[in-house]
Amino acid sequence: MNFSVNVIGFDAALWGWFSLAVLLVIAGLAAPWRALIASSARQNVVLGSWLALILLGAFQGNTLPGLPMHFLGLTAVTLLIGWPLALLGGALAVGVLAGLSHAGFAAIGFAVWGQVLVPIGMTVVINRLAQRFLPPNFFIYVFVNVFFAAALGFIFAALTTAGFVVMLGVYSWPVLLTSYLALIPIQVIPEAMINGMVMLGFTLLKPEWVESFDAQRYFKN
Repeated sequence: MNFSVNVIGFDAALWGWFSLAVLLVIAGLAAPWRALIASSARQNVVLGSWLALILLGAFQGNTLPGLPMHFLGLTAVTLLIGWPLALLGGALAVGVLAGLSHAGFAAIGFAVWGQVLVPIGMTVVINRLAQRFLPPNFFIYVFVNVFFAAALGFIFAALTTAGFVVMLGVYSWPVLLTSYLALIPIQVIPEAMINGMVMLGFTLLKPEWVESFDAQRYFKN
């Protein structure tokens, strides 16, 4: 969502900035800074994850002016480094991409809520439910915690973003259905596959780097 103040209005932009500030404070307080500072390997994983989010966002298709669609990668990042650092990295990526678009930062708060917080929240919920109610099987982790969570997160992120756009009065639902939401079936499977392949590699090669993965729990079966 790259809209100027002239498009969405100053009051809406102000609410978006305020809500974003609240999110960043919560994430900053919840982030494991001491553990991060103590581990150079962990620092590299976090910085690499943040850079990957920026690069994924840079490869985007402009379905409508100011409303691009791109791969998110937030399920893998959330499972890899935890939701607080994933939220901070996602917000950073949104800010960088907003700056590169030269459209201003008016809608950055709404973009973070729709395109970052929603897929992260979906991943956290599915991961916790799977760990509690499903057997500790490696293939269940890959297909449910990663693949299914990424697909569902992408769908709800697109729907939430569309809802914000309609609420802000930028586009109507009929326009979004034909030009933005129609691309969900095309991109949702690749989104899930990208996250799945990334996490498959990490869990097999460097499971100690994955915050949500317990090798003894999943590989014992």
